[in-house]
Amino acid sequence: MNIEREETGTLTATLKVKLSPEDYTPGVEKALKEQRRNATWPGFRPGQVPMTIVKKRVGKAVLVNEVERLIGERINQYIQENKLRVLGQPLPLNETIEGNNWDQPGEFQFMYEMGLAPSFDVELQGMAVNYPLVDVNEELVQREVSDMQRRFGTMADAETAEGKDMLLGDLIELDATGAIKPGGLMNRTTISLEFLKDEATRAALTGKAVGAEVTVDPGKVAENHDDLARMLNTDHERVHHLEGGLLFRIAEIKRLQPVAVDQALFDRVYGEGAVADEAAFRARVKEGLEGMFRRDSDRIFKRLAMKALSEKAAVQLPDGFLKRWIRMNSDKPMTDTDLEAGYPGYAEGLKRQLVEDRVIEKYGLEAKGEELDAFAKGYIADQFAQYGMPAPEGEDLQRMAGRMLGDREQIKRMRDAIVDQKLTAHFKAMLAPKEQRVSFDEFVNLARTA
Repeated sequence: MNIEREETGTLTATLKVKLSPEDYTPGVEKALKEQRRNATWPGFRPGQVPMTIVKKRVGKAVLVNEVERLIGERINQYIQENKLRVLGQPLPLNETIEGNNWDQPGEFQFMYEMGLAPSFDVELQGMAVNYPLVDVNEELVQREVSDMQRRFGTMADAETAEGKDMLLGDLIELDATGAIKPGGLMNRTTISLEFLKDEATRAALTGKAVGAEVTVDPGKVAENHDDLARMLNTDHERVHHLEGGLLFRIAEIKRLQPVAVDQALFDRVYGEGAVADEAAFRARVKEGLEGMFRRDSDRIFKRLAMKALSEKAAVQLPDGFLKRWIRMNSDKPMTDTDLEAGYPGYAEGLKRQLVEDRVIEKYGLEAKGEELDAFAKGYIADQFAQYGMPAPEGEDLQRMAGRMLGDREQIKRMRDAIVDQKLTAHFKAMLAPKEQRVSFDEFVNLARTA
C-alpha cells in the first residue's frame, strides 16, 4: 500500500491511498475460507460449500470489508509514524476517484481529507486573571441556617394549604367534558406547592382545605410525561391519551415545621458540644460556605485562565473541514442553518481543549502512573469512610486499586481529576491571581459564562 500526503491549505491535507491486489488478497482469501468453513447453506454439508459459490454470494462484501479495514489500519499507522496531529478523522473523498471496480478488483485508489491541529505556543507571562470569591454575607448564612432548620424539621398536619406545603391526595382522570372518566386512572400521590412551576396551578391549590377538589392541567403538575406516569401509577404511553384534565382531591396537608436555632440544632449539625452558642454556630456555617464556594472558585478560576489563554493564543482552525466532519458524523441530517448556529460553540470548545493540551504538554502536567495509583487508593478509602468502615490496607487495597486501574473509563475519570488539580495549582503559582470578592449572583453568572 502506498500513501502520499499533499498539503491543500494551512491546516488541511489530502492523503492519496493506493492498494494493489497484493495488499488485500491475503486477507480476502483468509476471510473467504473462514466463511466457507462456517457456512451452513441449504443443500450443502457444513464446510463443504464450493468456494465459487461462497465468492459469488459474499465475495464482494468480504472484499469491501477487507479494503476498509486495511485503509483504516494503515492510515492510523501513517498518522502515528509521521506524528500528525489531526482533528476528527480523515474524511473520504471517493467521489473524486474514478476506476475503482469492485466487480473486477485490481488496483484501488482513494483520497481522504484531513484537518490538522494548529501549531502554537502558550505564554502565561503578562496575563492577569482574578480569583473570584463569593462574599458570604449574612443573607447567605441565614439562607443556609433556614435550610438546616427545614432539613431537621418535622412534618405536621395543616388545615389549609399555603407556602411550601405538601398535599397528599387522589389524582383522578377526567373525560373531555370535565366529568370523572368511568374506569379511568386514579392514584394517590403528592403535590408539593414549593416545587410547582406554574403560578396559576399553585394559586388554585393555595388556601384549599382537606376534602377540596381542584381541576388541574396534567402538564402543569408534573415535570414531564414520565413524572406524570409515576404520579398516576401508569406507563409513559398511557398518559399520552388523557382526554381532559385531572381532578385532585386533597386528603391531607402536610407542613414542615422547622426546628429552632438552639443547642439541639447545633449538636445535630456539628456534633455534641462542638458549638456553644448561636454566634459560634453562624460563624461555623459561614466558614463552611466559604470552603464550599472556594472549591467552586478553583473551577471558575481555571476556566477563566483557560479562556484568557485561548484568546491570547488566537488559535486557528480548519473551519471548512470541521464543518464537513460535523455534518458527516451527525446522528441526524443537519441543515446549513443548524450547522452555522452550532459551530461557533463547538469551535470555541475545541480551541480551549487544544490550549489545555498544549499547557499540559509544555509544563509536564500529565498524570503519572504513581499518581493514578494514589488517587485510586484515596478514592477507595473515602468510599469506605462514607459508610463508617475502616479502609482496606496493604495487598487488599492494592488489589482493589488495581481493579479500578483496569477500567478505561475509571482511568480517564481519575486522569482528568488529577490533571485538573495540577492545572489549577499551576495557574495559581504562575499568575499569582488577586482575590476578587463578588456577590452570589455575580458568582453564579461567572460560573455560567466563564
